[in-house]
Amino acid sequence: MRQHNATFANFICRFGDEKVLLDYAEEIVIPAFTRDTFVRSYGKRTNYHFYDVELVGLSADREHPILALAGRFIKDTELTRHQIFDAKRGLIQDERRMRSSPSAFFVLLLNNHRLIYLPETPHAPDLNAFKATAEQFLRRRHNEYVDQLYAALKAEGEKVTKKSLFETHPAPKLEVIALTGADDIAEFVRRYSILKRIDFRIVRPNDDIDAGEILDQVREFSRGLNAERTDLTTANINGLDIEASIEAVTAATETGNQEVKLTGVDENGNDLAGNNDEFQITAPVENIPPTPVGLARRLYEIYETMTQNGAIRAPGMDHAIEKIRQLVRLL
Repeated sequence: MRQHNATFANFICRFGDEKVLLDYAEEIVIPAFTRDTFVRSYGKRTNYHFYDVELVGLSADREHPILALAGRFIKDTELTRHQIFDAKRGLIQDERRMRSSPSAFFVLLLNNHRLIYLPETPHAPDLNAFKATAEQFLRRRHNEYVDQLYAALKAEGEKVTKKSLFETHPAPKLEVIALTGADDIAEFVRRYSILKRIDFRIVRPNDDIDAGEILDQVREFSRGLNAERTDLTTANINGLDIEASIEAVTAATETGNQEVKLTGVDENGNDLAGNNDEFQITAPVENIPPTPVGLARRLYEIYETMTQNGAIRAPGMDHAIEKIRQLVRLL
């Protein structure tokens, strides 16, 4: 039986300087995921879309509800073969095409913007494809929202321009950053014979609290300049200290608000490069429930266990509880 493994990420969605995911959850974010009419095309034969996405409740506690968007992310494509091998005739030109729709199941926790991602099939779309698709759909829905506001205000006789509405309601920007594990980081970094360079990409976070990060001062400097992102590079052609690098990368990536890229050579002198994807946290998922809601709850249970045992560092669920309570009526 095929082993399924879930991965985890930080879903950083901002609308300008002040607004985050929950500020436009009902108007933009939820429709962007639940509209089956949205499709992202890639090339001539590949389309990405979300399927049967629902707003689900993951807690029976009405005072502390936990809401998530859960459903499937599908890569609908067409595979082409050009030749086959026959033991007697050798290689034979034989072009055939076949539809293929690999998928992943996801749970986006609205309380703290954490994403649980479960590839369901071989060749399932990865987090990069998920990010590109989600961002495109968020922008499409944002444009629709501004158009609707404009039409409503004009109907009421208001003097308004679309330019002013876009300034009041800025377009969404999205980052999806894989959460990393300390053991995986250490194992990967120790593969370097010479670690020449580490690039830190510091992303402006959601409204979660990230006290004590190694790069806090750099983040505050970036925020003071109103920068959406800041890049910091540390390098030594003769090699950075491996153990100190492990500590720095672990501290920088554990909240999911930084991306890192490592560059150097391994013990055989071959170039070796890595980033968050190389040491992201994974968790096995056994006995897959047959229903989407059941699977969403199973994945959330795994996530909760990993936060409680310290494998995942994440902000609490009550940080935006009032906004979550307002969304419960949509269930």
